[in-house]
Amino acid sequence: MGTLDYCLIAVYFVATLGLGWFVGTGQKTIKDFFHGDRSIPWWAAMCSGVATIVSGVSYLGSPGLAFSTNYNWLQFRLAVPFALLIICCILLPLFYKMGVYSIYEYLERRFDRRTRLLSACMFVFLKCGYLSVVIYASSLVLAEIVPLPFGVITITVGMVTALYTLVGGIKAVIWTDTLQLGVFVGGIIATISVVLSQVDGGVSTIIDIADRSGRLDFFNFSTDWTQTYTFWGCVFGGMFMIISQFGTDQAEIQRYLTTRTARDANVAMIFSHLALVVVGFGLFFIGTALFAFYSLHPEKGGLESSANRIYAKFIVEEMPVGMKGLLVGAVLAASMSTISSVLNSLATVTLADLVPAISKRTPTLASARWITLVFGGITTGLACFGGQFGNLLDASNRIINLFGGSLVGTFLLGTLCRNANAPGAFWGLILGTIAVVALEITTEVSFMWFGPFSAGISFFGGLLISSLWRLRIARP
Repeated sequence: MGTLDYCLIAVYFVATLGLGWFVGTGQKTIKDFFHGDRSIPWWAAMCSGVATIVSGVSYLGSPGLAFSTNYNWLQFRLAVPFALLIICCILLPLFYKMGVYSIYEYLERRFDRRTRLLSACMFVFLKCGYLSVVIYASSLVLAEIVPLPFGVITITVGMVTALYTLVGGIKAVIWTDTLQLGVFVGGIIATISVVLSQVDGGVSTIIDIADRSGRLDFFNFSTDWTQTYTFWGCVFGGMFMIISQFGTDQAEIQRYLTTRTARDANVAMIFSHLALVVVGFGLFFIGTALFAFYSLHPEKGGLESSANRIYAKFIVEEMPVGMKGLLVGAVLAASMSTISSVLNSLATVTLADLVPAISKRTPTLASARWITLVFGGITTGLACFGGQFGNLLDASNRIINLFGGSLVGTFLLGTLCRNANAPGAFWGLILGTIAVVALEITTEVSFMWFGPFSAGISFFGGLLISSLWRLRIARP
């Protein structure tokens, strides 16, 4: 790392904090903090949606997974059209029309308060676990280049992001996400350019080496339920994972509710997924290219490195001066965009769903900022134990699928079944969660099946309990 690299990283931090501070000035109400007064253009919401999903986990984990395995994980992109049909035709228009701060408010209007509170609590646990993985991922890169203890680096990344989020609210999140998207897309392009320049024969050599080792395998039609990424698991499980991330997750859907119209929200959602396909393949190609590079240069020790660290190793050891700073900034951009979005959504859910259950005091802008800071501290603390996570991409997907499926089942129960009632929704949600935890503990079934499994239990269990409850009430 040279002086230019450190200057670029410093400029990135200052620019991010400055932009967050600037767009956050003038905020006076909770509505400004959580909805941005519905003044966000669709393209900015789209950029923010992409930046939120492509976290440091994806930025490091995707190349790491392609480096160590193949392209099987990307099969879940085949589920995008089916997931978008449900999100854009059912869920997103409903939430937009209701004008809610938190999407879990719908569950109280449709069912009862306890279903809303249980769903909100599950979201908080889900996102605290997920966010700790994201903060850890970004700290990995800085730990390779900055001579500071890992804990200090982790705290710095987490709390700097919390600061601009608590100042600027959702507007700061969206506009800094837009800036950060440009930075990490630039990082992808720069990395691919450098790797190609260092591999004789360029793309053809990379493809030849990767193909001979099975690194380009995409489809896996195995019917083995224990294999992590099969065609069937990725299509069915991927559909529920996408609905969980984009349709029933406050962290992601909140930015689409800030657009000017419901049509803009749907347009932003659709273009987000188109962009994610391109970014996803770009990140996986980096992993493939790194495998080819280190296969040609075994003396550099890349083939023995941890998959999570292989991209960071290449950045530090192989990227030219100036580009190192750009790539470190790109990983930070990917992580900080996700951290800020999740922190804002955690504050939203806490103030809109949880606090009213224990206090009648009206939430204020100051309380929103304090809660953002508290969650920043909690998740940063958890990230200090990130060495236990395993592959970052696997860890984040496991967390999402473990908790998200039951919420999907409950939302679909409310929107698709008129006869579903509050006891059915509440106990169906509990049954789905208990069932998927038991599945995780007692079997070796791939976590890609967790989503459809728990969603099915919540949905059909909720229907059955609703019917039994009506019979119980009707019995003389």
